[in-house]
Formats: sequence, C-alpha cells, structure tokens
Amino acid sequence: MPEISAPEQTDELRHSERVSLTIADLDRGFRLKSRTATALTFPLLYGQFGANVDVTALRAAGNGSVLTYAEHERTGGPLAVGAPMDVDLAIRHSELSGAGLGDPAARLGFECRYDLRSPIGTGDPKRYRDIADPTPSPCGHGRLVLTLIRPFGPITRRLVREPLPETAHLRVHPLDPPHPTVEELSTVPGALTEATPANVESAGWFGLQHTDTNQYVFSAELLRLLEDHATLLVGDAGLAVAGHTFEKVAALFKKPFEAGSRYVVRGRLWTDEQISLAIVGIHQVSEDGVAPQPAVYGRLQGRLDS
Repeated sequence: MPEISAPEQTDELRHSERVSLTIADLDRGFRLKSRTATALTFPLLYGQFGANVDVTALRAAGNGSVLTYAEHERTGGPLAVGAPMDVDLAIRHSELSGAGLGDPAARLGFECRYDLRSPIGTGDPKRYRDIADPTPSPCGHGRLVLTLIRPFGPITRRLVREPLPETAHLRVHPLDPPHPTVEELSTVPGALTEATPANVESAGWFGLQHTDTNQYVFSAELLRLLEDHATLLVGDAGLAVAGHTFEKVAALFKKPFEAGSRYVVRGRLWTDEQISLAIVGIHQVSEDGVAPQPAVYGRLQGRLDS
C-alpha cells in the first residue's frame, strides 16, 4: 500500500513592500512616527491574509480574527521626505497561550513581526528631501498578535483551540514569549518615581471617522489616543512636552469600540531624569457609568531630552 505523505505546510508568510515617506509621516526631528508605522503596517498584514488564506471561507464558517496586541519601537533617523521605506513582514500561525496544541487552554492566532528601513536624511528642515546616505537603515520594528475567534459562537467555543481547515496549510508555532498580559504591561521599575499623584482623565466620543470597514474603531486610532493621553500626562506633570518622545508603544485590546461609543481615558506617569513610563487605559462608557477595567490597555515608554 503506497505511503500517504502529509500535506506540505508553509512555515511562515513573508512579504516586502516599498512605500514613500510623506511630510506627515515624520516628526520635527525627522523620525518615523509610531502612529505612521502602525497605520501603514495593518493594511499590509491584512493584505497578506487575503492573498494566502481563504478569508471568505473562514468567515462563512463563523470564524474571524481580532487584533489583541500591538507594539512598535522607534529606532534610527533622521529620515527624508519622499525617501523610500522598506517594510518587511513575517507572519506565523501561532498557539498564543504557551500551553501548546491539544491543551484545553490553547488558543490559536497569528503573530506578525515587521521591520522598517529607510535611507538616512540630513535632519535639516531646509533640506528635508535630501538623503545623506542611500543605504536603508533601521527606523522601527514591531509585533502584532491576532487571535482567532468565533464571534457569534457560544462563550465556551468563542476561542479557536484547534487548527481550522482554512489554515491547515500553515504550520502552527508556539508564540515565544506567550501572549502579553495586563500584569506584564503594568510592571513599573523600582527606579522610577510617580509624576502624577492621581489618574488624569480625558473623555470623548468615537465617530465614523475613527472606524474602518470592519465596522469598529480602527486599532491605529486607539494607539493614537493612548499616545495623545500619555502626552497629556507629560504636560500635566510639568515636564517639557516638546523635549519628550515616546519610543515604544505596546497595547492590549480587550474589547472593541464602535462609532457612537463614549470613552474615558485614564493614565499615570512615572519618570526619572532620563526616561518616562505611562500606563494608560481606554474605558468604555455606558448608562451604568465608566467600565472599571479598560477595553484597551497601553504601556508607553519615553525619553526625556536633557
């Protein structure tokens, strides 16, 4: 009887794309903004899903994916307006909990790691399009984690714990390290001193301009809100906002927001002479008041210029 070989599996999905930097992509120091990097990378990630996974069949079977974690770290610079930026993506089908396939606690999803590179610019506002060195240099990197779910399934089957037929061609890897937790994001180094004596709040509404075609508030908008509130904390603490930059942004997404949703943002700030750490939560608001636990939980690490 002939031996039947197992179907070949793809280890990971890789994709590279080149885009051009615009004036709005860079800050006044000619460094790539975190909000630019995340807004740019999300569509490329979903584009690769559409090209390599039968998303229509996945959704028809009652499955979907949601972004549950994102992080971005800025590096390098200065860059130049109009210069090319190379975006390299690596996407892996992953078991997110660390428990392993077959364990009752297992949950499946995808991890995307990305690297960004662009030539070095002059850093001179009068020569903002000039390139000082044409060799692409690292200017940022990040990590996105998506969790597979059955959004309309029973609570006990909401998470996908075994490989699906639509993703059977992708090898499942253990997520290393496992999916970040609120406890991990809320750790404060002992050397830092709290600069905000109490939670500083801001509030608002999400409108249609904040949403995307998935019918919810776009994740990059939530990351922008985290960064903006953290900047509010820096200013309220009496620090020089213009001399401060957030170098690393990480966020856990627990619940989605829709157009017409009210929100309250609460946060605290810790600093020493050189660095800052903001812990920020975006809370849902209902007729019963502000939800006690954040729907989005962020950790933002910054640097204070001397």
